[in-house]
Amino acid sequence: MVADAFDFMRALGVGSYRPINPTDLPRIERDAVISGGDDGVYVEGAGTTRVFRRYAAAFVDDPDDAGLFSEGIGPAVYLYPPVFTAASSNAALVGYRTILTQNEQFFTDEAYADPSVFQNQLRRIARPDAFSNEATGLRPSDGEGYFRFEAGERPHRHVKGQALVLCSDEPYSYGSFLFRVVPKIRAFRDLALKDARIIVYAQQKPFMDLLNLCGVPKEAILLHEIDWVTQIDRAVIPGLRGPHAYHDPESFDVFAEIRELHGVPTTGRRVYVSRYGLGKAGWTSRIMANESQLIDRLWAMGFDIVEPEHLSVRDQIKLFSSASMVVGPSGSGLFNTVFCHPGTKIIDIQSEPQWIYSYTGMYSSLKLDYGIFIGKADPEDSKPMHRRWSVNIEALTARIKKFIE
Repeated sequence: MVADAFDFMRALGVGSYRPINPTDLPRIERDAVISGGDDGVYVEGAGTTRVFRRYAAAFVDDPDDAGLFSEGIGPAVYLYPPVFTAASSNAALVGYRTILTQNEQFFTDEAYADPSVFQNQLRRIARPDAFSNEATGLRPSDGEGYFRFEAGERPHRHVKGQALVLCSDEPYSYGSFLFRVVPKIRAFRDLALKDARIIVYAQQKPFMDLLNLCGVPKEAILLHEIDWVTQIDRAVIPGLRGPHAYHDPESFDVFAEIRELHGVPTTGRRVYVSRYGLGKAGWTSRIMANESQLIDRLWAMGFDIVEPEHLSVRDQIKLFSSASMVVGPSGSGLFNTVFCHPGTKIIDIQSEPQWIYSYTGMYSSLKLDYGIFIGKADPEDSKPMHRRWSVNIEALTARIKKFIE
């Protein structure tokens, strides 16, 4: 055991760290988390795997035979680990969300109901690129199943007292922040850790605004610096509630409250969520080649054409809560459907197969009336993903008219 903060920081990088599924930490009571008692994990409820069921899409249209979802998009089951909160004294936060403990273990905010998924995550962490490795600096060591920590020239800081860690994967993504971080507001309220700092990646204004709208005071927030080592006297880590974007009932309630406080009733508005500006600015290579023509057609059909990245968080909440129909290519902008009223019609235009499980799970958990329309990648674009693509405008507008009816 490392005796104090100085020794702990000096010991970083010495020896190996063993990964642990956070729900396998020693069990503690909720009071121990709040009072700063024993280290371990508080598991809510029965502590068993949670089971959620996705209902099928209203339709799956593939007019150009792209064949992205050959198995269809019908009902599905989502298996989630129990809801948990971990507590670790004299811990270090590195990379996107990883906690290094003083007894040479590491874990994140994500638990795993399926051991094979946990092993897949460890294989990802073992890769050398910063995205897969989550910028942790962890590298496979000689001991099987162990990792060594390479701090390099990282700055470090010491957070005294207790801190609530609201960090998660893909910290730069607005969509990721919506489905991974915002639901942790439930833990922030339930634990009510008086005088605790809130460590979270919220350098982007929409992130900070969302936290403030949810009641997290700006003065309590300590911005997470991904390239630093942050040593924390006692870290409290709420678990990821919905790892596949299927929102559990408590997360549903968080978004419903945001909509109630800052949104508006449904007005019958039709919204097209555009990625045209992102493509023109070079922020993405996943460009819909004929999006400008699609925009012209939808404008003539009475759609408002919006680029959410240019709107304030309050305006995005109002916009999506006012909509009766939302159409758009998949991306962070469509994650704003968390602010839609149940029953809102959604047409998600997909061009890649990788994330359909998350999008459809999200729509189902939000009680939205969703359909999937499939575009086709440009065969001359050789990238493995995020390829240039196009959509069948005639077939899409015909589907929109039918869905409206």
